[in-house]
Amino acid sequence: MTGTQTQGFDRNIEAATRFLDRVAALPAADRERIANDSFGRVGHTSAIMMVADEVTSVKNKDRQGRISAFLVDLERRVDGMGLTAEFGDLVKSAARSILVQDAAGLERATHQLYSPFEQVIPQRPAREP
Repeated sequence: MTGTQTQGFDRNIEAATRFLDRVAALPAADRERIANDSFGRVGHTSAIMMVADEVTSVKNKDRQGRISAFLVDLERRVDGMGLTAEFGDLVKSAARSILVQDAAGLERATHQLYSPFEQVIPQRPAREP
């Protein structure tokens, strides 16, 4: 694995962690503004599968286990937020999409999974502090 890959992993993990921090801090009124109409539709399900495949690929390249550790933390954090199952799945899907946001050919899928949050939590570039 190259140093560039390592930096990309770290940068995307940091961006996904910031996203989770922002979701956890959302007031109830803002949570209600998050669109869930795409949940369960073919495009959403297809995006989940594409992102899951890439997350698995990235996880297998990460010899230090940072991606795996983040995924375990993601489950723990979302479970601890007391969200409905559907909303929790939207959060997890969006966070996973952030992990692979730089992958070629996944732009549409990552946008599909993050889009429910755009109005409430505008997406920041991964490099932003």
